[in-house]
Amino acid sequence: MKQCLIVGVDVSKETLDIFCKPGGQHVQINNKLSGFKDLLRFLKPQISSDTEVLVVMEHTGFYSYRFERFLQSKAMSYCKLPALEIKRSIGMVRGKNDKIDAERIASYGWLRHEMLQADRYPAEALVKLRAMLSTRQKLVRDRTGWQSRLKELIAGEVFEKTDALIRMHRQEIQQLSKHIEEIEQLIKDIINADEALKQNHRLLVSIKGIGPVIATTMIAYTENFKRFSNARKFNCYAGLAPFKHESGQSIKKKTKVSHLANKSIKALLSMGASTAIQHDPELKSYYRRRLAEGKTEGHCLNIIKAKLVSRIFAVIKRQTPYQPLTIAA
Repeated sequence: MKQCLIVGVDVSKETLDIFCKPGGQHVQINNKLSGFKDLLRFLKPQISSDTEVLVVMEHTGFYSYRFERFLQSKAMSYCKLPALEIKRSIGMVRGKNDKIDAERIASYGWLRHEMLQADRYPAEALVKLRAMLSTRQKLVRDRTGWQSRLKELIAGEVFEKTDALIRMHRQEIQQLSKHIEEIEQLIKDIINADEALKQNHRLLVSIKGIGPVIATTMIAYTENFKRFSNARKFNCYAGLAPFKHESGQSIKKKTKVSHLANKSIKALLSMGASTAIQHDPELKSYYRRRLAEGKTEGHCLNIIKAKLVSRIFAVIKRQTPYQPLTIAA
């Protein structure tokens, strides 16, 4: 029977705190290649030919990417978990530091190692796409802020359109628009450089309501549709799947979606759904019919988002563009 070694890792910008289960050894290393090599030397006495090693850490964005690439290069299994999942599993606690956090992560992994599944570092193109999409989102948000402020200044009729403050706002908006165009071109270049990404992107934009930004976001966060096996699992991730909230006879709350979701993707799908019900006759008819039945706009829009996700996964599975249903006159 193989032995199991769980390596809990608390990731920060400069250092990694390591705690091993069941031995209880702790070490702190630098979050760079020299530190990763120190980790191998630290683990070597604890590993035998029949030892299975699983590294467990929290999602920390780019801080863990170098470490993940190193682990994959050494064929070491690792698993990334949401911080909230670990926090809720340990109950009431007092105090924290990096060593304690690493120990708590290791304890979580030790208790649940039979259920945990190893992750794989995504392709570099997908990592770059995520970073670029995040940057684009920030630029669009900043531009919207400047545009709103400019409208307020003009509406107040305190400044003339030729005043320096107005010119400053317009210049900032133009500069941000230029940066957005540049990053969108970089995104196109990455998509076009990879035939698999290019093909799936072409399939996705064949669906009414799915534009280039939503298509690229779906590709990036589904790891080109390898992370989620079906639309239902993605709906849970994006906060589109409704869940019951009941207990015995006394608690029977309304079925609703969870707030634990990727809300940026959910917001994008909301815009896609709004576009779809204007330009897709089938979804437009379905949306109006559900409203006539007394459903709320939010409920109906959520159903349309789920339908779009189903279409997305369907065209990827079939590898054929979406063919709209012909509505009889």
